[in-house]
Amino acid sequence: MSLRILRGILFIFSALIINYDSTSYGQGDINNPIDPNDTETIKAVDFYRNYLAEFRIQKASLPDFTKYWSADDCKRYLVPDPELFGVDATIPTYLLGTPRILYARPAGNIVHIKTMFSRNDSNGRPLVISITNHYVMLKDHIPAYFINPTLVNSNQWTFKRIRNITYYYPSSHHFDRKKALSMAKKVIALEREWEISPVDIHYYFADTREEIEHFRGFDFTISMGNRDKPSGMSDGANNIVYCGGWGENYFHEVVHLYLNKYFPQSPLTEGLAVFYGGSMGHELPWHVKRLYEYLQSHREIKLYSLDDLVYLDNFTNPKSTILGLLCDKAYNAGRLDALKRSLNYVSLSALLQQEYKVEADDFDTFIRDLVARYALAHNGNE
Repeated sequence: MSLRILRGILFIFSALIINYDSTSYGQGDINNPIDPNDTETIKAVDFYRNYLAEFRIQKASLPDFTKYWSADDCKRYLVPDPELFGVDATIPTYLLGTPRILYARPAGNIVHIKTMFSRNDSNGRPLVISITNHYVMLKDHIPAYFINPTLVNSNQWTFKRIRNITYYYPSSHHFDRKKALSMAKKVIALEREWEISPVDIHYYFADTREEIEHFRGFDFTISMGNRDKPSGMSDGANNIVYCGGWGENYFHEVVHLYLNKYFPQSPLTEGLAVFYGGSMGHELPWHVKRLYEYLQSHREIKLYSLDDLVYLDNFTNPKSTILGLLCDKAYNAGRLDALKRSLNYVSLSALLQQEYKVEADDFDTFIRDLVARYALAHNGNE
């Protein structure tokens, strides 16, 4: 996943997640009272609240989706809720803030529930994390269930299959077959090099990030609202890619679907996707050049903890760029065997100590030298 959040928001948001306190989490207060005689809407809201409560009670595991989603959705998807990991790839959306139901609006057998998830920042001001849309189907003699928001929003979308990738996109978009075939060539090369079988991928894309978020059921997420740029997210549980702004050829997220499962504990998986597929519309050399220039101008920055680094700007993530460089270094030293060996380490410090004999005190010098050598060697290349 490649997401950029403004420095201040990123700091606050990370702190909120780390300091999450389940006692502050509710089941969804309602912004506007519901008519007590509207039993169907109340039934739908109670159903939805029970779903939210599952995440508070079972934070270490996911709920039984068969209690809330249709049999077809549960058969098709391991995780049938497209909003569940729509804000953060590892933390459920419903645990990132306190829910407040903005409204519950009935339309025939369906009740549309719109919810804001927010927290207070360190100054006590509200910080909105997301605004979601859920659709509850109510029918006589049939238990209530959620309708996948992508089905609700798909009436203006179409699809096309190229090899093992099914592309879904707005019908207003002119499908670029050349880009799709370029993606297929990259996928085939990856399969051959790694000696792995094709993955059946569902690839949802649009011209902007906001179109994709709306399609998945979000009115807003905390990563929206900045200057638009190519970005994406992969759903490894369901072999789904969501991306905006890079059309039919966002290889970065496809690499995640192919390779992440083989190295679930590796700190290099994001770097692996950058190594093969670049990031946010640009290949690794482009990001390294920008990082090199930035580090040359900021000698005061010490690279002892990559987690402390923030985005240079709207495009370059220094941490993922450095991780991509480490993958490149391993690959050039011993091709795939060396790369796999690096990916089998479960910590960055162990990798650097055992593969490169770099201790913690030397990490800053090692990384700066790595960045400089690569940037100068690829000067003028994308």
